[in-house]
Amino acid sequence: MRIAVQAVSGIMLATAVAKGQTMEVKAASCSVPDIQQAVDQLGKEGGVVRVPEGKAEAVGTVEIPGKVTLRGAGAKKTVLFRGGKTKPHSNQPIIRINKGEDSRVTRLSLVGFREPKNAAWDSGLFVRDARDFRIDRCQIERFGMGGVYVTGESRGVIDHCLFVDNFKKTINNVGYGVVVYGPGTWRKKVVPGSKNAVFIEDCEIRGARHAVASNSGAFYVFRHNHVIGNDNSQAIDAHGPGYGSKRGTQWIEVYRNLIEKPVGGSMAMCLRGGGGVIFDNEIRDYKGAISVTLDFDAKLDWTRPYPIPDQIRKLYLWDNTLDGKPAKPTISTRSAKHIKRKRDYFLTELRGYRPYTYPHPLTRKKRKRD
Repeated sequence: MRIAVQAVSGIMLATAVAKGQTMEVKAASCSVPDIQQAVDQLGKEGGVVRVPEGKAEAVGTVEIPGKVTLRGAGAKKTVLFRGGKTKPHSNQPIIRINKGEDSRVTRLSLVGFREPKNAAWDSGLFVRDARDFRIDRCQIERFGMGGVYVTGESRGVIDHCLFVDNFKKTINNVGYGVVVYGPGTWRKKVVPGSKNAVFIEDCEIRGARHAVASNSGAFYVFRHNHVIGNDNSQAIDAHGPGYGSKRGTQWIEVYRNLIEKPVGGSMAMCLRGGGGVIFDNEIRDYKGAISVTLDFDAKLDWTRPYPIPDQIRKLYLWDNTLDGKPAKPTISTRSAKHIKRKRDYFLTELRGYRPYTYPHPLTRKKRKRD
């Protein structure tokens, strides 16, 4: 049994059903204030906020603590969008998950500014230092920085989401499906195939600059996704150091994705830092499959002796295809002295590597509040 709470004329009514059971609150509408009021009714044990069908201009940010599930009526039915009541250059997300664990956002749509000239570096969902979070069955579109922006010591899964046109020419052609920034430090040991990563799986990502971008000690897994129509640059990205981050990407795992029909950009992937495993990806319609290079930040000295901190090392690539043919990486001329086969990258499997459980256990976990 549950504790049921329902909004009547903007007032929350609660009925205690049984001690220790999950609390459930129905928001009065899908506006940010009404959703936040419902979230605030939940105690330390968390619970479920059900957001009704409807469309509402998102003014402000919904703050989601740990152990809370925010559940819409469906991505086509519950829609929160940015409009004229928000400053056009605001970088604030519509929803923020800040610390805590076991938070979930599901079954709703988040839409950024639709004006073609808008230049906001915004995001739909912002996640910081959250453990075992889940974002699923959402539609996220028209944000300038990223549809979902994850940072800090976060781990969790983004699954079964549709990302649409998260790309803005007005801010130097920036815009990403998912952005993963790590804690800004370098882990002493990364365990390939572990759960301590940000997972993006079973998603469709349309019309972004990068489907996924990373930096600052990031560890992400990008698997079983469909990337279509990425614009201006590579679909899959891993930064090295620079561009405002002291540390580059540390480790990525990219496998069993379909990447096709680019609008702009010649390479499907551009890997500029860290290590990882890249395998079983089907790439179509690009001039090249995978570029392996030093990063491009002109503020850094890329002529330093080998190894440059956080450059490509321990990168394994196998069984990737471009238009049905085996795809080998391209090493840029400027990087040839620093990035060498059988020293920094390998065209073989990583011995002993086993991918983490698929589907991710969080997608199959039956929670009391679901």
